[in-house]
Amino acid sequence: MTGSVFPTTPLIRLANCVLRPYHASDLDPMCAAANDPDIVRFMRDAFPSPYDREAGLTWLRICHVEDLPPSEGAKALPPAPTAAPPASKVPSPDLHLAICLLDGTFVGGTGLRAMSADGTDRYSREIGYWIGKEFWGRGLATEVARGLGRWALSPASGQLTADGQPLRRIEAGVYSENLASAKVLERAGYVREGVRRQGVIKNGQMQDIVIYGLITSDLEASQ
Repeated sequence: MTGSVFPTTPLIRLANCVLRPYHASDLDPMCAAANDPDIVRFMRDAFPSPYDREAGLTWLRICHVEDLPPSEGAKALPPAPTAAPPASKVPSPDLHLAICLLDGTFVGGTGLRAMSADGTDRYSREIGYWIGKEFWGRGLATEVARGLGRWALSPASGQLTADGQPLRRIEAGVYSENLASAKVLERAGYVREGVRRQGVIKNGQMQDIVIYGLITSDLEASQ
């Protein structure tokens, strides 16, 4: 198999899937997979429901995807003036990746998010992931959580930090009712660390958040 089946170059290749930057061609399959109440049930409120075409375009713009189609009803605008490139580019602390099967099929999304804006926990990231229901039961979420976590704690993740240092900690917060995601993280080697009681409100109900963490010593212990 060659990389030609992927519209963007994979960042991480795993046994049954690849993680790669988003592409404009992901719009339709992403909206189709994400527009499911069983997907949004355990996601943050920032994850739209219904997940329509405009929601998909908004997300792909956040991911800096180029050559996107215009929004419905959008008026043509004159091209923006070209700004001078900055003298030095500060790396983005966030990472957004599409999950695809080895044949190129889009199946979901994953990524790493900065924990705070002030930089105190600049070597930590929060991991997130979702898999389209059609692809549940294949172990893909576990593979992604394990693979992205290990990559994030390797020197390769230095591209996400201003000083080029690798990350030290990956964290995940799981709604207490989301037993499936808790099992995913445990199978992937994450350690259950505690509970933020009544930490969030979702669908009008307060829920506890179970905190999982992954640090380098956890990887060493599992070898």
